[in-house]
Amino acid sequence: MFTNMHLHHQNRHKLLFIPNTTSSSSCTFRTIDCESPEDGLTTPRCLPFKVDSPRNVSIITSFNGLVCVGIIEHDDNVEEEYYSDLVLWNPLTGEYRILSKTNAHKECYETITRASVLYYTSSEDDYKLLRVTNSCDAYIYSLKSDLWRKIESTENFHRWISKHCALLNGKLYFLKYDEAINKSHSVISLDLKTEKFTEVTTPFFRDSTICMGFTVLRGCIHVWMLHPSNYWWRKIELWRMDGDGDSWTKVVTCTNAACGWRVQPLHLMADGNWLMRYEERLCITDPNGPFKSTRVVTDMGAGIRRRGKYIETLVSPNQYMK
Repeated sequence: MFTNMHLHHQNRHKLLFIPNTTSSSSCTFRTIDCESPEDGLTTPRCLPFKVDSPRNVSIITSFNGLVCVGIIEHDDNVEEEYYSDLVLWNPLTGEYRILSKTNAHKECYETITRASVLYYTSSEDDYKLLRVTNSCDAYIYSLKSDLWRKIESTENFHRWISKHCALLNGKLYFLKYDEAINKSHSVISLDLKTEKFTEVTTPFFRDSTICMGFTVLRGCIHVWMLHPSNYWWRKIELWRMDGDGDSWTKVVTCTNAACGWRVQPLHLMADGNWLMRYEERLCITDPNGPFKSTRVVTDMGAGIRRRGKYIETLVSPNQYMK
């Protein structure tokens, strides 16, 4: 009961990084508060599970304070890489659980998938992990049963579903990318109860736009979009989905973002500023400010590629163990 009360009062996000280290005997992580990033990074802490080196671990997805991490065992004789283990981990408490491979197909452990989402179903009181593979099959892991199963649905996942997704009110929203119709974009939703799919119209997607990610703000789905401009820099727009996608509203346009493809909004701060990734640096941008008004918070190096956003809770990955 206390864990649930604590969970429902948590809404402050943190970014978690796994930095490069020179020592192969220790792999650490650090965090930074998304609302006060200028306070700096926390002191490095060791990962509680065994990892040979930072390059062997990936932060896949997170939900309610649980972070899904993939661990790679490199094999020079194998062309395709697979995770040797998937781990559910609470960075605040240090608790973790290695997912069972019972009923798992080899595809469940692909290092590159079309989508990976951790979510909670209140009707079953269960945490689940959805992985959409490169062959467009979908598998769900149940934390309560510690088992995998393949989704048996009358409507398959679209072949060009992307990794960008968000969860709201029992539905997962994905970006659809379809080469068959001139590389256009749209959004599809998956009802987690019925496991049925619905396509949502998106009037703002064009061939030249790039989806930079989904986010949930104030109870609504929002999408970050990158638009080319006539100059060497580009503009980023934040759109809000109203209702079930019947209409969309452009919330804000940022025209002072620096150039480069390795630019990505990570968090919309309470004061209206954007926490951004600029190549290997963490920065704060005022979307309404003058051009090049971005402030650098810290240089993360290559470790910024191994990152994830989460909230600190007391939710245990071992809560269903007997």
